[in-house]
Amino acid sequence: MKDVTDDKANELGIRLRPITLSDVEAIMTWINDPEITKNFAGFNDPITRDSEAAFIAKMAASQTDHLYAIVDRADVAIGTAGIHQIYRPAGNGRLGIMLGRGRGRGWGRKALELLVQIAFEQLHLHKVWIVHFADNARMAHLCEVLGFKVEGVLREEYFHRDRHWDMVRESLLAHEYRAAHALPSE
Repeated sequence: MKDVTDDKANELGIRLRPITLSDVEAIMTWINDPEITKNFAGFNDPITRDSEAAFIAKMAASQTDHLYAIVDRADVAIGTAGIHQIYRPAGNGRLGIMLGRGRGRGWGRKALELLVQIAFEQLHLHKVWIVHFADNARMAHLCEVLGFKVEGVLREEYFHRDRHWDMVRESLLAHEYRAAHALPSE
């Protein structure tokens, strides 16, 4: 996979590039911050350098996952963005994004836009979906702005930090993406 950027991302000073083991040190500066991981059900225990490196190696070897570092102008990982659980027969995949630093600057929105671009323009998926905590207003707003449609609420789906949480699943279809970006149909 190649690096992905566009004029707006260049303005903001970020881009997506395939994640590498050299990103572990930067990731470790924010991956265990409870304020950053509060919206991720899988982050109940601290992440070690070894476990993060193993995760990155697993993603690099995966045929169904594409993990990217969100990097700043200095090529330092400020977050991660991924397309996971790609199911080729249906052409769909689950999106995930974690911004480690720089929140409130538009970097998360731009990173998710670039991730969607990869999904539809490089991987030629039919559908992408994302699931988020029902009370995550930032992600709900971001999905709405990018044209995602709510598919439903998964009631008390995740157990995280000593309670059950409702999760919202939202999706975007390739033809909706193409229409919004004035791209020809495939």
